[in-house]
Amino acid sequence: MAIDGWLITKKITYVQWVMKYQFQKWVGWFAAVILCLWGVGCGDSDDGKLHSSKSVDEAADYLSDAFSGSNAKLQGHAKEASEHMKKKRYRKALISIQEIKLSGEVSTMKEGAAVRDSLINLEEELIYAIQSGDKNAQQAYDLLKRVNRN
Repeated sequence: MAIDGWLITKKITYVQWVMKYQFQKWVGWFAAVILCLWGVGCGDSDDGKLHSSKSVDEAADYLSDAFSGSNAKLQGHAKEASEHMKKKRYRKALISIQEIKLSGEVSTMKEGAAVRDSLINLEEELIYAIQSGDKNAQQAYDLLKRVNRN
């Protein structure tokens, strides 16, 4: 009986050792895979990142830049919207941006992000203008809300 007990104890110890070794091996492989995936994702490219402008002027420049490789019609609308945004002609800028959206020709993520970025910054600018008492800004903001509902 003493020998059988010794064998059982040794078998359990061996099984525990194998399980511990397999666990360490699995953790090692898992860590290696995570490090490889982390290394692949740590590039310096801007691919896939959405642009976020900090001002209307920056958004206007980004809008023009995003549509620089597009067709002449969209380039024209983007340039108009950009100029109107810089000159604080909110209603005209909104109309030009709406023309871009309704054209159905926004084909790249950069173009779509530029339109969205412009609308967000324009809305922020309109809110500040309304707070300072600009009646034209209130009308443009109402137009923006109507456009966004559709």
